[in-house]
Amino acid sequence: MAFIDESFDLTHTKTFYIVGLAVVNPDQLQPTRQTLLDFYGGDALHAAPMFKNREDTSLRLATELVATNHDGLEIVVCAPIDKADTTGEGARRRCLEFILPEIHSEFGTELFIFDKRNLLKQDEYVANDLRAAKQLSRDSIVHHCQPSEEPLLGLPDVLAWSYRQHHLGRPEWFAPMKSKAKVTELPITPTVI
Repeated sequence: MAFIDESFDLTHTKTFYIVGLAVVNPDQLQPTRQTLLDFYGGDALHAAPMFKNREDTSLRLATELVATNHDGLEIVVCAPIDKADTTGEGARRRCLEFILPEIHSEFGTELFIFDKRNLLKQDEYVANDLRAAKQLSRDSIVHHCQPSEEPLLGLPDVLAWSYRQHHLGRPEWFAPMKSKAKVTELPITPTVI
């Protein structure tokens, strides 16, 4: 299974869209889920609020936890974002069009769990297009849920957030995952929305 979350900035001069993905093999789902729940007192990991609340020690430990509790970590970065892409949906689509087929091919992943967001249908449209292009199997599933429903979404949350910090010039947050995560920066091209 693949768990997916993102981090982005559409408003500053250094715009970017980051998609973080963590693969967890089926036999490791429950142990990894329990490890994450035990770590943060039964609550889902959310890096941004932890950082905002100055839980630096917990957040540093969380980056180390994510670095060791996965079967694959991937990051795709689209930066800068085309000015016409005011919502970032085009950048998100480019990231997903790259990462979903790669993970499907490499790990045989057919279930992609996304952190729930407002524009759920957009991810399904991307998956449908990839199925039609035979880049995903017809059996592949896109599912959205809250981190409170699926604690494993804490893995890509911390991954995407920590790479965001790296991208913004604070590499120490990403350091525990640097040697374990594959990072792909997409070439700069105009985005079609």
